[in-house]
Amino acid sequence: MATILVADEDRLFALTIVHVLSKYGHQVISSSKGPQLAAILRDQALDLIMVDVVLAGRSSLQLLKKIRELKPDVPLVLFVARTISKEVREQLRQGVYDYINKPFGHDELLMTVERGLERRRLTIENQRLLADSQQRVRELSAFNTIARTLNSTLRFREVMDAVMDRVRDLIKAEAWSILMLDEKTEELVFEVAAGEQGEQVRKMRIPVGQGVAGWVAQTRQPAIVADTASDRRFFRGIDEKTGFRTTSIMAAPLISRGRLIGVVEIINKVGDAPFDAKDLALLQTFTDHAAISIENARLYERARRLSVTDDLTGLYNSRYCDQFLKQALEQGAKEGRPVSLLFIDLDHMKDVDDTYGHLMGGETLKEVADRIAALVRPPDMASRYGGDEYVIVLPGKEGAAALELAERIRGAIGTKPFLGSHGLSCRLTASIGIASFPRHGRTTDELLSRADKAMYRVKDSGKNRVQAAE
Repeated sequence: MATILVADEDRLFALTIVHVLSKYGHQVISSSKGPQLAAILRDQALDLIMVDVVLAGRSSLQLLKKIRELKPDVPLVLFVARTISKEVREQLRQGVYDYINKPFGHDELLMTVERGLERRRLTIENQRLLADSQQRVRELSAFNTIARTLNSTLRFREVMDAVMDRVRDLIKAEAWSILMLDEKTEELVFEVAAGEQGEQVRKMRIPVGQGVAGWVAQTRQPAIVADTASDRRFFRGIDEKTGFRTTSIMAAPLISRGRLIGVVEIINKVGDAPFDAKDLALLQTFTDHAAISIENARLYERARRLSVTDDLTGLYNSRYCDQFLKQALEQGAKEGRPVSLLFIDLDHMKDVDDTYGHLMGGETLKEVADRIAALVRPPDMASRYGGDEYVIVLPGKEGAAALELAERIRGAIGTKPFLGSHGLSCRLTASIGIASFPRHGRTTDELLSRADKAMYRVKDSGKNRVQAAE
C-alpha cells in the first residue's frame, strides 16, 4: 500500500482519483488548500505526489518549490490539460518525473501511478544500498593491513587491481586471475588477469563446473592441482586459445555474506616447490577479506548506476543528463571546444500506447533506446529525458557531426518496425532538434530550449526530420 497525495481544485476530479486508487489499496490524501498542502508535505510520509499543473504553478502558493524542498526524493506527477502551451510544458519538464494529460482513463491513471511508485521503490532501494555500502566500509576499517589497503577505494576497477596486486605480492607465480560470477548465465568471467597472455583471457567465460575454477565455484571448496596433466578437472581450452602452458593451479572461492561472487586462481608457482597447504591457507585468508571488499565495490557501483540510470530504458536519466551537459559546457568553454545536443521526440507514440497498451509502449521505448545506444559511444552520452523524449550530448562535436548522427538515429528508428519479438509490428519516426554551443547558447537551459524548439518546428511541419536551431 502506498501513500499518495492528490492536489486538485476540481473536487469531483480529485474524489474520483481517490476512489479509484483506494480500490487498489492505496492510502490517498486529497487537498487543494495552500496551508493544508504545506502541512501535509511537511508532516506526512508520501510515496507519490499528484498535483494539478495550474495549482502547482501558482506563484502565491509556490507548491513546486515546497515539493522540491520538503520531498526531493518523492516522484511527482502533474495533471496537465491537453491545451497547455508548449512553453509551459518546456518549463515544467525541468525537475518533473512524469505527467499525465487530462482527461485520462483508469488504466492510464493506474499505469502512471505504477511508474511513479516503481521510481519510488528504486529510490528507496538505492538509498538502502548506499547505506549498506557505507556501513560495510565502516566495518572494514577495523580489519588488518590487507583489508585497509583494499578498502582505500570503492571503485570496482581500483579494488580489483588492488586485489590482484596484493595476490602477486603474496604468492609468486607466472599468472593470476580473478573470475567473477555472472549469476544470470552461471558463468565465470575473467575480470582481471595478470601474467603472460593475461590480456587475451580477459572477458573470456567458462561455465560453472568446467575446469578447476569452475569446480571451485560449483563446490565452494578451494583446490590445489600439483600436476594438471593428471587431474581430470583441468580444462585445456584456455591454454589452446592463448598458447600458455598451465602445469599447476591453486584456486579459492570468493564468498561474501554466504554468496559466491567469484574465484581467485593462481597458476604455475615460481620455484622448485609446488603449491602447498600453507600457500592455500594464505590465499583463503586473503580471499575472505578480498571478497568483502569486492562485494562492497560492486554494491557501490550498482547504487551509483541506479542513481543515474533511467529504470525503463537503461539509458542515463534526465538528472544525469543535466549534470553531464553542464560539465561538458564548462569544459568546452575552458578549452574552446564545441558541444552539440540532440533533442529527440518520437512521432505517433500515443498511437502505440492506444493500440497495444502501455506495457508494449514501454517495450517500444526500450527498443528505441537500444537503437540509440547502438549509435552513441563515449565520450557522447544518451539519455531518456522523460516520456518519449531522448537527449544526446556530444562533447567536442559541431553541427555537421551532430546532424550526421541525428540522421543515422532517425533512420535507425524509422526504417525497422518495433515489437517484432512480441509477435507485433509497429512503426515510429522521430523528430529531432539540434543546438550547439556556443552558437545557439552557452547554458544548459539555453541549449535544451533551443534544441526543443527546433524539434517542435519539425513536429509542426510534418514530423520525421532533423532541424537545427535557428
